[in-house]
This record gives sequence, C-alpha cells and structure tokens, in this order.
Amino acid sequence: MSGGSSGRQVSRLDELAQDIPPARDLWPSIAAAIEAERGTGSIRPAQRRSRWLPAAGMAAAVALVTLGVFIGRVIAPPQVSTASTPASQGTSSVIPASLRDANYRKQRESLLVEVQHRLDKMPAAERDKVKASLATLRRSIGEIEAALGRDPANALLQELLVSSCQEEMRALTAVRDAGSQET
Repeated sequence: MSGGSSGRQVSRLDELAQDIPPARDLWPSIAAAIEAERGTGSIRPAQRRSRWLPAAGMAAAVALVTLGVFIGRVIAPPQVSTASTPASQGTSSVIPASLRDANYRKQRESLLVEVQHRLDKMPAAERDKVKASLATLRRSIGEIEAALGRDPANALLQELLVSSCQEEMRALTAVRDAGSQET
C-alpha cells in the first residue's frame, strides 16, 4: 500500500494520517440548498409522494375488502332460508354432533329425572329460583338453536350452543348433587 504523496509504505491502520482536510468544503453549498428550498416552499417529489401514500393505502385496503366480500358471495353456497320452519323442527342438522350423541341425550334425560325428584323435595322459594335458572338456560339454548337454523355455518353460534349445553349439564349436576348432600 502506498501512503499518498509522501511515498512511504503503511503497514498498520494507525499509521495513516489522522487529520486530512477535504479538497473543498461542501457544507456551505448544502446549507444554501436547504435554505433555498425552505424559502421557496418547493416540495420535492418524494415529499409529494409521502403525502398521498396514506390515502392510497386506505383506498387499496377498501378495494381489497370489497373484492374479498364479492369473492365470498360468489364462491359461498346459497343459503337456504329456514325462517318458515319452527326452531324445534329440523334443528338436528344444525346442532353439533356432540350434542346429537345418543349418550349425551341419555345422560341429560337421566339428569332431568333426578333433578325433578330433587326439585320436588326442595322448599318452594329455592325450587322457584332453580327452576327459573334452568328455564333461562333452556330458553337461551332454544334461541341459539333458532339462530343456528337461520345460519347453520356460524361457528360462533355452534360454539355458544355447545357451551350453553355444557352449562346446563353443570347446573343439572349441581342441583342433583346438592340434593344428595342434604340427605
């Protein structure tokens, strides 16, 4: 390596000259260009682009959502209206398989019989509270089944139905077990 005009050989980095001034100072022309731009208020193309970029992004997002909805409607199978049929008819097709299971139905019916026996032995005020709670659960389950009849593919409704049925089973079990603790 040559060390510039002196002609001496440099073997290490720290042997290089530490303070070499540039051939000319560029800062005055840079500062003048910045001041001139501020004074004239001119906007560079990059600044113009950055001003409309958020609006273009929003327009693109709206266009994508619109396209997605359109594609969803074209591809989705037509929905059959079940509004004319009562909620109690034909709901087995919208009830998740876990709730249509014969074992589940058998356990529920058995619990209902046991709970009815326990309810008959309860004081009237307590019995009314328990019956009101169970009626609320059954009404909720019926409303969810009716909504599923209108929108059978709704995963949220299916999950809500399963959760409500599980809650009903927990309540029935609690009533049955509470009666056995009193005797």
